[in-house]
Amino acid sequence: MRVSPADRLVYWLARAAIGIAARVPQWLGYGFASLLGRLFFRVDRRRRGYALHFLRNAFPERSEADLLRLGAVATGNLFKVPLDMARLTRLLASGGDLSRFVDCTEAELGLRTKPPFFGLSPHLGNWEIGGAILAYRLGEAHANARVFKNPLLHQWMFDNRRRCGLHMHSRRGGIQGLAKAMAGGAIGLQAVDQNQRLRGVFAPFFGEIASCERAAVSLALRHGYPITVGAALRIGRGFRFRFVLSEPFVLVSTGDKQKDTYAAVVRVNQALEALIRRAPEQYLWIHDRYRKKAPQPGAMAADEVEAEPGED
Repeated sequence: MRVSPADRLVYWLARAAIGIAARVPQWLGYGFASLLGRLFFRVDRRRRGYALHFLRNAFPERSEADLLRLGAVATGNLFKVPLDMARLTRLLASGGDLSRFVDCTEAELGLRTKPPFFGLSPHLGNWEIGGAILAYRLGEAHANARVFKNPLLHQWMFDNRRRCGLHMHSRRGGIQGLAKAMAGGAIGLQAVDQNQRLRGVFAPFFGEIASCERAAVSLALRHGYPITVGAALRIGRGFRFRFVLSEPFVLVSTGDKQKDTYAAVVRVNQALEALIRRAPEQYLWIHDRYRKKAPQPGAMAADEVEAEPGED
Protein backbone atom coordinates (compact mmCIF):
# COMPACT_ATOMS: atom_id res chain seq x y z
CA MET A 1 0.00 0.00 0.00
CA ARG A 2 1.61 3.24 -1.19
CA VAL A 3 0.88 6.18 1.16
CA SER A 4 1.89 9.72 0.24
CA PRO A 5 2.43 12.65 2.66
CA ALA A 6 -0.79 14.17 1.27
CA ASP A 7 -2.68 10.97 2.15
CA ARG A 8 -1.41 11.19 5.73
CA LEU A 9 -2.42 14.84 6.02
CA VAL A 10 -5.93 14.21 4.68
CA TYR A 11 -6.30 11.18 6.95
CA TRP A 12 -5.45 13.10 10.13
CA LEU A 13 -7.57 16.07 9.10
CA ALA A 14 -10.51 13.73 8.47
CA ARG A 15 -10.08 12.04 11.83
CA ALA A 16 -9.91 15.42 13.56
CA ALA A 17 -13.06 16.60 11.75
CA ILE A 18 -14.94 13.42 12.70
CA GLY A 19 -13.82 13.79 16.32
CA ILE A 20 -15.00 17.40 16.49
CA ALA A 21 -18.32 16.62 14.77
CA ALA A 22 -18.98 13.78 17.21
CA ARG A 23 -18.47 16.10 20.20
CA VAL A 24 -20.61 19.02 19.04
CA PRO A 25 -23.81 19.27 21.16
CA GLN A 26 -26.61 17.52 19.28
CA TRP A 27 -28.99 20.48 19.41
CA LEU A 28 -26.37 22.64 17.72
CA GLY A 29 -24.88 20.16 15.24
CA TYR A 30 -28.09 18.58 14.06
CA GLY A 31 -29.96 21.87 14.07
CA PHE A 32 -27.31 23.47 11.87
CA ALA A 33 -27.19 20.42 9.54
CA SER A 34 -30.96 20.51 9.09
CA LEU A 35 -30.90 24.23 8.34
CA LEU A 36 -28.09 23.73 5.83
CA GLY A 37 -30.01 20.92 4.10
CA ARG A 38 -33.16 23.00 3.81
CA LEU A 39 -31.18 25.89 2.39
CA PHE A 40 -29.50 23.57 -0.13
CA PHE A 41 -32.92 22.34 -1.24
CA ARG A 42 -34.12 25.89 -1.81
CA VAL A 43 -31.11 27.11 -3.76
CA ASP A 44 -30.27 24.02 -5.84
CA ARG A 45 -32.87 24.22 -8.58
CA ARG A 46 -31.78 21.02 -10.32
CA ARG A 47 -31.96 18.84 -7.21
CA ARG A 48 -35.23 20.46 -6.17
CA GLY A 49 -36.62 19.58 -9.59
CA TYR A 50 -35.62 15.92 -9.17
CA ALA A 51 -37.27 15.86 -5.75
CA LEU A 52 -40.53 17.43 -6.89
CA HIS A 53 -40.78 15.00 -9.83
CA PHE A 54 -40.18 12.08 -7.47
CA LEU A 55 -42.55 13.43 -4.80
CA ARG A 56 -45.38 14.07 -7.27
CA ASN A 57 -45.19 10.41 -8.28
CA ALA A 58 -45.25 9.25 -4.65
CA PHE A 59 -47.89 11.67 -3.35
CA PRO A 60 -50.05 12.92 -6.25
CA GLU A 61 -52.77 13.95 -3.80
CA ARG A 62 -50.58 16.48 -1.97
CA SER A 63 -50.27 20.15 -2.83
CA GLU A 64 -47.17 21.66 -4.39
CA ALA A 65 -46.51 23.66 -1.22
CA ASP A 66 -46.70 20.50 0.88
CA LEU A 67 -44.29 18.68 -1.45
CA LEU A 68 -41.83 21.57 -1.26
CA ARG A 69 -41.98 21.46 2.54
CA LEU A 70 -41.54 17.69 2.56
CA GLY A 71 -38.57 17.87 0.20
CA ALA A 72 -36.87 20.54 2.30
CA VAL A 73 -37.33 18.60 5.55
CA ALA A 74 -36.06 15.38 3.94
CA THR A 75 -32.95 17.12 2.61
CA GLY A 76 -32.36 18.46 6.12
CA ASN A 77 -32.37 14.85 7.35
CA LEU A 78 -29.89 13.90 4.62
CA PHE A 79 -27.47 16.55 5.87
CA LYS A 80 -27.64 14.98 9.34
CA VAL A 81 -26.30 11.65 8.08
CA PRO A 82 -22.59 12.69 8.17
CA LEU A 83 -23.04 13.73 11.81
CA ASP A 84 -24.58 10.34 12.53
CA MET A 85 -21.58 8.64 10.97
CA ALA A 86 -19.16 10.73 13.02
CA ARG A 87 -20.97 9.72 16.20
CA LEU A 88 -21.16 6.09 15.11
CA THR A 89 -17.44 6.06 14.36
CA ARG A 90 -16.60 7.47 17.78
CA LEU A 91 -19.04 5.09 19.49
CA LEU A 92 -17.58 1.99 17.82
CA ALA A 93 -13.99 3.11 18.41
CA SER A 94 -14.70 3.46 22.13
CA GLY A 95 -16.47 0.10 22.37
CA GLY A 96 -19.85 1.69 23.11
CA ASP A 97 -23.20 -0.11 22.99
CA LEU A 98 -24.98 0.82 19.73
CA SER A 99 -28.24 -0.78 20.89
CA ARG A 100 -28.62 2.03 23.47
CA PHE A 101 -29.38 4.40 20.60
CA VAL A 102 -31.49 2.13 18.36
CA ASP A 103 -34.91 0.74 19.32
CA CYS A 104 -35.29 -2.66 17.64
CA THR A 105 -38.82 -3.44 18.86
CA GLU A 106 -40.23 -3.38 15.30
CA ALA A 107 -37.40 -5.51 13.95
CA GLU A 108 -37.54 -8.55 16.22
CA LEU A 109 -39.37 -10.84 13.76
CA GLY A 110 -36.96 -9.97 10.98
CA LEU A 111 -33.98 -10.43 13.28
CA ARG A 112 -35.03 -14.02 13.90
CA THR A 113 -34.44 -14.87 10.24
CA LYS A 114 -31.81 -17.57 9.91
CA PRO A 115 -28.80 -16.59 7.75
CA PRO A 116 -27.99 -16.51 4.95
CA PHE A 117 -30.49 -13.84 3.91
CA PHE A 118 -30.53 -10.45 2.22
CA GLY A 119 -31.31 -7.26 4.14
CA LEU A 120 -32.35 -4.66 1.56
CA SER A 121 -32.89 -0.98 2.29
CA PRO A 122 -33.83 2.31 0.68
CA HIS A 123 -31.89 5.51 1.43
CA LEU A 124 -34.25 6.25 4.28
CA GLY A 125 -33.50 7.53 7.78
CA ASN A 126 -29.88 6.45 8.11
CA TRP A 127 -29.16 3.37 6.01
CA GLU A 128 -25.64 3.05 7.46
CA ILE A 129 -27.02 2.84 11.00
CA GLY A 130 -29.49 0.20 9.79
CA GLY A 131 -26.68 -1.98 8.48
CA ALA A 132 -24.59 -1.43 11.59
CA ILE A 133 -27.35 -2.36 14.05
CA LEU A 134 -28.30 -5.48 12.09
CA ALA A 135 -24.68 -6.63 12.13
CA TYR A 136 -24.36 -5.66 15.81
CA ARG A 137 -27.45 -7.63 16.81
CA LEU A 138 -26.75 -10.73 14.70
CA GLY A 139 -22.98 -10.77 15.08
CA GLU A 140 -21.96 -10.30 11.46
CA ALA A 141 -23.16 -8.90 8.13
CA HIS A 142 -21.56 -8.05 4.79
CA ALA A 143 -22.19 -5.04 2.55
CA ASN A 144 -20.77 -3.29 -0.50
CA ALA A 145 -19.17 0.14 -0.16
CA ARG A 146 -17.23 2.66 -2.21
CA VAL A 147 -13.47 2.53 -1.91
CA PHE A 148 -11.88 5.68 -0.49
CA LYS A 149 -9.08 7.04 -2.67
CA ASN A 150 -7.06 7.67 0.48
CA PRO A 151 -5.77 4.21 1.55
CA LEU A 152 -5.36 5.20 5.22
CA LEU A 153 -8.88 6.59 5.43
CA HIS A 154 -10.24 3.58 3.60
CA GLN A 155 -8.61 1.10 5.97
CA TRP A 156 -9.60 3.05 9.08
CA MET A 157 -13.27 3.32 8.06
CA PHE A 158 -13.51 -0.34 7.05
CA ASP A 159 -11.76 -1.50 10.25
CA ASN A 160 -14.04 0.69 12.33
CA ARG A 161 -17.20 -0.82 10.82
CA ARG A 162 -15.81 -4.28 11.48
CA ARG A 163 -15.95 -3.53 15.21
CA CYS A 164 -19.74 -3.96 15.11
CA GLY A 165 -19.54 -7.00 12.82
CA LEU A 166 -20.14 -5.11 9.58
CA HIS A 167 -17.72 -6.28 6.88
CA MET A 168 -17.43 -3.97 3.88
CA HIS A 169 -16.61 -5.16 0.37
CA SER A 170 -15.50 -2.92 -2.45
CA ARG A 171 -18.09 -2.19 -5.11
CA ARG A 172 -15.43 -2.88 -7.70
CA GLY A 173 -16.09 -6.35 -9.05
CA GLY A 174 -19.82 -6.16 -8.32
CA ILE A 175 -21.11 -8.26 -5.44
CA GLN A 176 -18.66 -11.13 -5.79
CA GLY A 177 -17.34 -10.62 -2.26
CA LEU A 178 -20.88 -10.43 -0.93
CA ALA A 179 -21.92 -13.55 -2.84
CA LYS A 180 -18.95 -15.49 -1.47
CA ALA A 181 -19.73 -14.43 2.10
CA MET A 182 -23.39 -15.43 1.73
CA ALA A 183 -22.39 -18.79 0.29
CA GLY A 184 -20.64 -19.31 3.62
CA GLY A 185 -23.82 -18.51 5.57
CA ALA A 186 -23.51 -14.74 6.05
CA ILE A 187 -26.06 -11.93 5.87
CA GLY A 188 -25.87 -9.67 2.81
CA LEU A 189 -26.85 -6.00 2.93
CA GLN A 190 -27.57 -3.67 0.04
CA ALA A 191 -29.34 -0.36 -0.65
CA VAL A 192 -31.35 -0.96 -3.83
CA ASP A 193 -33.41 2.16 -4.53
CA GLN A 194 -31.20 4.29 -6.78
CA ASN A 195 -30.90 4.66 -10.55
CA GLN A 196 -28.97 1.69 -11.92
CA ARG A 197 -26.64 2.94 -14.62
CA LEU A 198 -25.62 -0.47 -16.02
CA ARG A 199 -27.65 -3.66 -16.49
CA GLY A 200 -30.70 -2.40 -14.66
CA VAL A 201 -34.16 -3.94 -14.68
CA PHE A 202 -36.78 -1.43 -15.78
CA ALA A 203 -39.68 -1.62 -13.34
CA PRO A 204 -42.18 0.74 -11.65
CA PHE A 205 -40.98 2.74 -8.68
CA PHE A 206 -43.69 5.01 -7.28
CA GLY A 207 -45.63 4.63 -10.49
CA GLU A 208 -42.93 5.51 -13.02
CA ILE A 209 -40.55 3.15 -14.79
CA ALA A 210 -37.03 3.32 -13.34
CA SER A 211 -33.77 1.43 -13.87
CA CYS A 212 -33.50 -0.82 -10.80
CA GLU A 213 -30.78 -2.89 -9.13
CA ARG A 214 -31.01 -6.58 -10.09
CA ALA A 215 -27.91 -8.23 -8.60
CA ALA A 216 -29.39 -8.86 -5.15
CA VAL A 217 -32.65 -10.38 -6.43
CA SER A 218 -30.77 -12.47 -9.01
CA LEU A 219 -28.62 -13.94 -6.26
CA ALA A 220 -31.65 -14.48 -4.02
CA LEU A 221 -33.54 -16.22 -6.82
CA ARG A 222 -30.63 -18.49 -7.69
CA HIS A 223 -29.97 -19.65 -4.13
CA GLY A 224 -33.38 -19.23 -2.51
CA TYR A 225 -32.14 -16.64 -0.01
CA PRO A 226 -34.93 -14.98 1.99
CA ILE A 227 -35.20 -11.19 1.79
CA THR A 228 -36.07 -8.68 4.48
CA VAL A 229 -36.57 -4.96 3.90
CA GLY A 230 -35.70 -2.46 6.59
CA ALA A 231 -34.38 0.92 7.66
CA ALA A 232 -33.22 2.84 10.72
CA LEU A 233 -35.73 5.68 11.08
CA ARG A 234 -34.68 8.74 13.04
CA ILE A 235 -36.49 9.45 16.30
CA GLY A 236 -36.54 13.14 17.13
CA ARG A 237 -33.80 15.41 15.81
CA GLY A 238 -30.58 13.72 16.88
CA PHE A 239 -28.79 10.38 17.21
CA ARG A 240 -31.75 8.16 18.10
CA PHE A 241 -33.33 5.59 15.77
CA ARG A 242 -36.08 3.00 15.42
CA PHE A 243 -34.96 -0.01 13.40
CA VAL A 244 -37.77 -1.45 11.28
CA LEU A 245 -37.25 -4.81 9.57
CA SER A 246 -39.91 -6.76 7.70
CA GLU A 247 -40.67 -10.43 8.04
CA PRO A 248 -38.67 -12.41 5.47
CA PHE A 249 -40.14 -13.38 2.13
CA VAL A 250 -38.82 -15.74 -0.54
CA LEU A 251 -38.92 -14.80 -4.22
CA VAL A 252 -40.80 -17.05 -6.65
CA SER A 253 -38.72 -18.84 -9.26
CA THR A 254 -40.51 -20.35 -12.28
CA GLY A 255 -37.42 -21.00 -14.38
CA ASP A 256 -38.02 -18.02 -16.67
CA LYS A 257 -35.05 -15.86 -15.67
CA GLN A 258 -36.21 -12.62 -17.24
CA LYS A 259 -39.77 -12.79 -15.92
CA ASP A 260 -38.67 -13.97 -12.49
CA THR A 261 -36.11 -11.16 -12.18
CA TYR A 262 -38.66 -8.52 -13.20
CA ALA A 263 -41.29 -9.88 -10.78
CA ALA A 264 -38.70 -9.99 -7.99
CA VAL A 265 -37.68 -6.37 -8.55
CA VAL A 266 -41.35 -5.31 -8.54
CA ARG A 267 -41.90 -7.21 -5.27
CA VAL A 268 -38.90 -5.54 -3.62
CA ASN A 269 -39.89 -2.09 -4.94
CA GLN A 270 -43.35 -2.44 -3.43
CA ALA A 271 -41.80 -3.24 -0.04
CA LEU A 272 -39.44 -0.25 -0.36
CA GLU A 273 -42.30 2.08 -1.27
CA ALA A 274 -44.36 0.96 1.72
CA LEU A 275 -41.43 1.59 4.04
CA ILE A 276 -40.65 5.02 2.54
CA ARG A 277 -44.28 6.10 2.99
CA ARG A 278 -43.85 5.53 6.73
CA ALA A 279 -41.29 8.33 6.99
CA PRO A 280 -41.20 10.35 3.73
CA GLU A 281 -39.59 13.27 5.56
CA GLN A 282 -36.46 11.10 5.93
CA TYR A 283 -36.04 9.89 2.34
CA LEU A 284 -33.51 10.85 -0.34
CA TRP A 285 -35.91 12.60 -2.74
CA ILE A 286 -33.22 14.75 -4.40
CA HIS A 287 -31.80 11.73 -6.27
CA ASP A 288 -32.48 11.64 -10.03
CA ARG A 289 -34.32 8.31 -9.79
CA TYR A 290 -35.74 8.30 -13.33
CA ARG A 291 -32.60 9.37 -15.19
CA LYS A 292 -32.31 6.24 -17.35
CA LYS A 293 -35.32 5.61 -19.57
CA ALA A 294 -36.69 2.25 -20.68
CA PRO A 295 -38.45 1.46 -23.95
CA GLN A 296 -41.13 -0.53 -22.14
CA PRO A 297 -41.91 -1.96 -18.67
CA GLY A 298 -39.90 -5.05 -17.84
CA ALA A 299 -37.46 -4.58 -20.72
CA MET A 300 -33.90 -5.80 -20.28
CA ALA A 301 -31.05 -5.89 -22.75
CA ALA A 302 -29.75 -9.28 -23.84
CA ASP A 303 -26.56 -8.93 -21.77
CA GLU A 304 -28.68 -8.11 -18.71
CA VAL A 305 -30.55 -11.39 -18.98
CA GLU A 306 -27.38 -13.47 -19.24
CA ALA A 307 -25.11 -11.50 -16.87
CA GLU A 308 -24.31 -12.94 -13.46
CA PRO A 309 -24.61 -10.92 -10.21
CA GLY A 310 -20.86 -10.62 -9.80
CA GLU A 311 -20.49 -8.73 -13.08
CA ASP A 312 -22.06 -5.39 -12.13
